[in-house]
Amino acid sequence: MVKKIYSVLLFIILSCSQSKDIIKAEESKQSDGIFDRKTARTFSPDRVAQEQIELIIKAAFASPTGGNQRSCEFIVVTDRNVMLNLKKGNPYSQALDTAPLTIVVAVNTKTAIYPELLTLEAGIAAQSILAQASKLGFSSVPMSIAPQRNRIQGVSEALNIPSEVIPQVMICIGQPAIDAVSSASTNYYDKNKVHYNKY
Repeated sequence: MVKKIYSVLLFIILSCSQSKDIIKAEESKQSDGIFDRKTARTFSPDRVAQEQIELIIKAAFASPTGGNQRSCEFIVVTDRNVMLNLKKGNPYSQALDTAPLTIVVAVNTKTAIYPELLTLEAGIAAQSILAQASKLGFSSVPMSIAPQRNRIQGVSEALNIPSEVIPQVMICIGQPAIDAVSSASTNYYDKNKVHYNKY
């Protein structure tokens, strides 16, 4: 009888332990990459190391593209004066005042095989940048450029971008300022917006 009770208790303990391990595994899957992303609009002056910049850019290049056309190009900005020039014609871009790193995702219309996919591909590359920056422990904030003509023109002039290359989005990256409000990516999952096999 004692052995039977002991066996039942051991089974319950092991089952609970395994359940906790499963929950932890599920949580760890969600607390990685994009789920850990934090938004900041005011940054500390700490620089992003060159090897970290290259890793972020490599993540962008790893993004899928239609027909493997690879028409995205990336302008890496670390110069404070250039950052301030980027603000011209770009409302709501206060993050440029303090960001140690800004990456502009642009598309080259001259090398495109499927020009109708360029905007989509720029968005995918931008998401890869956000996820990799998060993986490295940085906060980030994306800001739109296209399709607003004044923003495209302002960024193109500030960065001396040729006419066949169209800037799409820019992303500020860095450590948030000590007194900055840095908000984490929140779980916005809504089962009412998820449809299987048909709407």
